[in-house]
Amino acid sequence: MHNNNKLLKLEILISTMFQTDLLFLEKMFPHEHFSNFNIIIVNQTSEDKILESTYPNIKVANSFERGSPASRNLAIRLGTADVFLMSDDDIVYEKGLEETILGAHRKHEDAGMISFEAINEQHELYTNYYPEGEHTKKSLLKIYTWVITFKREVFQDHEIYFNHHFGVGSTFKGSTEYVFLRNAFDKGLKMIHISKVIVMHPNLSSGVLMGSDNAFFSRTARMQRFIGNLSYIWLIKYVLFTWRHQYIKFTDIPYKFKLGLQGISKYKELETKGEINKIHVSQNYRYTEN
Repeated sequence: MHNNNKLLKLEILISTMFQTDLLFLEKMFPHEHFSNFNIIIVNQTSEDKILESTYPNIKVANSFERGSPASRNLAIRLGTADVFLMSDDDIVYEKGLEETILGAHRKHEDAGMISFEAINEQHELYTNYYPEGEHTKKSLLKIYTWVITFKREVFQDHEIYFNHHFGVGSTFKGSTEYVFLRNAFDKGLKMIHISKVIVMHPNLSSGVLMGSDNAFFSRTARMQRFIGNLSYIWLIKYVLFTWRHQYIKFTDIPYKFKLGLQGISKYKELETKGEINKIHVSQNYRYTEN
């Protein structure tokens, strides 16, 4: 392990599906063997595809539930380190990962969360990040899961987990990170952005994502959460924006607008039932701790 960071311990929380061996970790950690890191893997799978680890610092939970929020929340519950780094299985880490993250957390001891930056396969910044410094509601929109680090005790003390209804495999298939981070922001936690690259993530077309059915359904629901019924006005602007930028066709406008309305309606329904903020962690899983 890294002795110069012995005062703080980092744990990498990886969400994946249907893995049966640890070979996928080799691509993720090209600069140093993955066994040098503390890792918790939540493998959403079936009984016939079980992942096991023989490394003492790589722990595996085979979960038989679906949905990215449930996976990430289970990893958070199982983790024991001082600092967590959220992770997926399709990324590649930069050299000096642990030193960069723990160095920032030592420097900013009062920060509950610190975000970093990612590059794409062309070695360009993944998005146009805001300048280094304290986060705002707007700057959090640029932060994806795999650059999020946070202090375990701070987030657990404030009961900050991923919202069960926002994320892949959930009611609203998007806005995962923003709803998670806004929960922390709205509870007054100090959140910092550091302009250092820690990871490469394959590029995704923002235009395709912005014009997708999931985007209209989930983003409008997200806006209902944070601006209330002004989300109806936001939806009109979003439809026009995506059309002007040719993310959708003119003939798609009525359908996309209806999807947005359905997103608002579904959010209100869950809110009325008292379901929208319930914390859900996978219960049906098998945990291997060496």
